[in-house]
Amino acid sequence: MAVATVAEYINAPAQQVWEHISWHGVAKLEGGLFQRIEFFGDEPVVGITKMLHLAEGLPVLERLEAVDEADRTYRYRVIDEGDLPVTDYCGYVRVTPCGPDACHVKIESSFTPVSVTEQQWVATWTGMEQSLIAQIREILGV
Repeated sequence: MAVATVAEYINAPAQQVWEHISWHGVAKLEGGLFQRIEFFGDEPVVGITKMLHLAEGLPVLERLEAVDEADRTYRYRVIDEGDLPVTDYCGYVRVTPCGPDACHVKIESSFTPVSVTEQQWVATWTGMEQSLIAQIREILGV
């Protein structure tokens, strides 16, 4: 199993960033990487699922495995990978304050590549996650 991590500094308060990258907050990012997001439940509780409709390919179904809103973290598992070239995909998101007006965002995944090399998937995944962070920066004007 391989692991990939993206961690970036953002010049915006942690709570503002969390509001765009939390389990339900990603709905604010529809139209970019995520063309549409369907939530199967209104509260971020363990076991809730969401369907991500990407710009290309089949939808991806994720299940929330753990969440700590106060600590701005959650873990999730992909339970239907659509046509992503990976299996056993698990993700982790964390927003850590860096004083009152900035934060670090960490997005991490573990996975097993299928029909691609680890390096190919890490490059694809890193590009997707960096585009999400860029979209958050654009929305927040930072």
